[in-house]
Amino acid sequence: MAGESAERQENGIVSSITAAVRANKNNPITVVAGKTKIPGVTKAYKFTGRQQGGSEPYIDVIFETIDKKKLGLSCKGKSAPSLAGGGLSGLELAVPGIAKKFMKAAFDHLLKKLKLNPGDKVPDVYGKIGSNDKIKIVVGNVKMGGPIDYMFVGIMDVKAKYDKDKNELTFSDTEITPAKKYAQTHELYFRLRARREDQRFDPTSKDKDGSPKIYGKSPSRGDSAGRIVVQDKVPNNAVIVNI
Repeated sequence: MAGESAERQENGIVSSITAAVRANKNNPITVVAGKTKIPGVTKAYKFTGRQQGGSEPYIDVIFETIDKKKLGLSCKGKSAPSLAGGGLSGLELAVPGIAKKFMKAAFDHLLKKLKLNPGDKVPDVYGKIGSNDKIKIVVGNVKMGGPIDYMFVGIMDVKAKYDKDKNELTFSDTEITPAKKYAQTHELYFRLRARREDQRFDPTSKDKDGSPKIYGKSPSRGDSAGRIVVQDKVPNNAVIVNI
């Protein structure tokens, strides 16, 4: 469902801009969302590249402008948007070593502070990201299918209205924020969670490089690792580690 929602949002962005450009007789328009205006937009289309390791790219949609600039957007929903796709491999491409450092800190906390036993259910673990690293992670780079110029955070069923007099296409219930500014104005956290409900703590499980995997294999589906995402919110009772 998450993939279908993302596809719906991206298609909605592209079709809204395409329709507005046509309404303006194929001349450039200004795209508006929140406090941001992007002038001179001539077309929008979905990005089709991949990360260096083959995972989904960080850029979702490209805005092309009259001066031939290509602006990359990462598109997310409004409810606790996850940032910097590609999981562990994507994060390692952004800031080499940081994801492994987080996994080690999370493992130590679960084992030594929470004193989990093998087979126990593992709570989600969060790690606050430092100022310099969060800019690298949010903006991304070519290796991870970026970099991005803007974060598009809005409703999944895209709503936009074109004002012919102003020559502006305004997206409602949506914010478009320059990527660097988004990183500077948001606290960002790693979040480690299970891929399957039946995954449990396994202190002996390790990655190929010896890093702790924390989770054992799912009896129902066979998944043998957790999932790392980056988000800008944590629950009040979150388990947070220093990295």
